[in-house]
Amino acid sequence: MAAAAGIPVPNDRIREHAERLAAGPVARRDLALAFDESRAASVDVHVEGRNFYPPLLEDIASAESSIHINQFGFRPGVVGEAFADALAAKAAGGVRVRLVVDRNGTDPEGGSRALYEHLTAAGVEVCVVRATKVRSAVGPLGGAGATRWNLAGLGHIDHRKFVIVDGRVGWVGGAGIEDHFQDGRFHDLFVRLAGPVVAQLQLVFAASFRWLGGSIPADELERLFPPLEAGSIPAVVLHNAPGRYRPITDAIRQLLTSATETLDVVNPYVTDRGMIRRIEQAARRGVQVRLFVPADANNWACAAAQRFHHKTLLDAGVRILEYPTMLHAKAFVRDGDEVLTGTCNLEAWSLKRFFEIDVRVTSSAVAAQFEERFGAPAEAVSGHGRAVDGLKARAKATVFAAISPFL
Repeated sequence: MAAAAGIPVPNDRIREHAERLAAGPVARRDLALAFDESRAASVDVHVEGRNFYPPLLEDIASAESSIHINQFGFRPGVVGEAFADALAAKAAGGVRVRLVVDRNGTDPEGGSRALYEHLTAAGVEVCVVRATKVRSAVGPLGGAGATRWNLAGLGHIDHRKFVIVDGRVGWVGGAGIEDHFQDGRFHDLFVRLAGPVVAQLQLVFAASFRWLGGSIPADELERLFPPLEAGSIPAVVLHNAPGRYRPITDAIRQLLTSATETLDVVNPYVTDRGMIRRIEQAARRGVQVRLFVPADANNWACAAAQRFHHKTLLDAGVRILEYPTMLHAKAFVRDGDEVLTGTCNLEAWSLKRFFEIDVRVTSSAVAAQFEERFGAPAEAVSGHGRAVDGLKARAKATVFAAISPFL
């Protein structure tokens, strides 16, 4: 079956497309944005919260006109409060600060209420994805907007994590703004991008914010989409919005299928049978495959389903490396030349139903940076994955593998 088509947005028409989004109503189908390959002026891989939160906060502190954040998990704690204080200070100083958060991941009207009252009181505009609400409020948090039926949004969690500062710098990764990414309990990464590809991230945010009832005045667009330094690194933003157009899912399939020499797969939840079969086939055709997974995943059902496939993968020649803490990063590196990273897991909800965002970069230098900062250090501390042993464990793995499309 041919892949579904998205809404094509050429790189020289991104600003024009933003004008249309700002002017009229935006439906969920309008979020299926299809981008051409662009360029990045720089791409930097940052591993562990202690390494990516400080420069991200520095970028926020340097903002002159706008800060846009789309975040699944942004909760109270040392990290959350540091970010909330930084954003509130910028908003109070006249910088337009907008957030899109997920209700399930963040709970802004429940356990995180005080943090979000602090943000909104300072002038931060917050829109919330409410994937489990049949009726949902329209417009920014704390406003007097009406409610509407939310049937198109039901079940579609917003799992994205990305940041754009002044339309010039973008961050994409797998971590929330939460303490467990800072203190070593969760192992994750972000990439920092500069250059023309950042405009693609900005358009994804603008479309999402408008869909949720937020406003973006037309006179802001010049600052949101400024002229950007030309780059030489091929890069493109891939955005899964719920629907039949899933460019991240298609890109992962293509990457696994096209590898000829080496393939690294980094993912906490590896349960999709089609993707697992492609990983196996890559190893059987002679590709050197490393599969990085957590030794003890926080989702025990996904972990059991994944281990069902370990024997097949090991027999094919896949090296399964189990990271000692909760490995939460999502990344793929093909043939030391192509890097795909962001928020998409190898399980059915991420691949088919959630909002997800990844960036694909074609650069041997970035792939080498990824290996130096993530791959080699992770391999050095990881144990070797084994096949499921014991009748009870095999039965458990078999059951959860059978229901993996629903996990």
